[in-house]
Amino acid sequence: METIESKEKEKKELLQNRIAETENQSRKRRNTLIFACSGLSNTGKLTMQAASALAFRRPDMYRAAAAHKGVGAAEDAASEGFRILALDGCTDRCATKKLDEAGMRAEIYLMVTELGIEKTRPSDVKPEYVEKIIRAIRDA
Repeated sequence: METIESKEKEKKELLQNRIAETENQSRKRRNTLIFACSGLSNTGKLTMQAASALAFRRPDMYRAAAAHKGVGAAEDAASEGFRILALDGCTDRCATKKLDEAGMRAEIYLMVTELGIEKTRPSDVKPEYVEKIIRAIRDA
């Protein structure tokens, strides 16, 4: 009789194998799921705004998912061969922690505060900040 833990471990191993197969099949740039923190601070809000804007502009290359909704979208995207980009707003690392809790790892990590955007009040969300984050994601 299998335990829940052994089934979860088997599921994660299968997922990692699918990712490895996809990487071996294609050397071109893979599609990216942007797993955004989507927190309440300005930097948290900026993560989801940038992720959503990029997914809207380039749906052929990007998907956006909010960390507070869980890792289901990340698991689905990984099984489809997407690379996972964890987009954290600050050093709280909410998106990365959600992935860690599910036993998943992002291939790319970005933190908004490391891009020179200060964590301040929730209303401090500017279009130029969104564009700066989008450029960083594209360059990753």
